[in-house]
Amino acid sequence: MIAIRQVFARSPLLPSLTRRAMSTAAADKKFYILRYEYVGDILERRGPFRAEHLERAVNAKKDGHVVMGGALVNPPDAGVFVFNVADKQLIEDFAKEDPYVLNDLVTSYSIREWTVVV
Repeated sequence: MIAIRQVFARSPLLPSLTRRAMSTAAADKKFYILRYEYVGDILERRGPFRAEHLERAVNAKKDGHVVMGGALVNPPDAGVFVFNVADKQLIEDFAKEDPYVLNDLVTSYSIREWTVVV
C-alpha cells in the first residue's frame, strides 16, 4: 500500500487530473447578469420591501450563487446582480420571488449570460 501511495505521489498526471476535474466542475457554472429596471420612484417605494430584498440577496451570496449585486446610481433606475450558477432557472426563480418584483418596483428584468475574460 505504501508503494502505491509513493507512485501516485510522484505521478506527474495526478496534479493535472485534479486540475482538470476541478476546472470541469467550474466549467459547469456560468456567469449571468440579472438586471432590474426600476420604477421612477423606487427610492420612495422600496422601504417596506427592502429588508427582505437584501436578505434574499445576502443569502444567495452565502449560497455561492450571487457574486455581487447592487443598484445603479445617478439616476437609481436599475439594479444588477452577477450570478455564477450552472442552472439559469435558479436566477429566474430568484427574480420571480424577489419582493421588488412581486410588489411592482421592477418594471422589467433581463437575464444575460456573461463571458468573463479577465
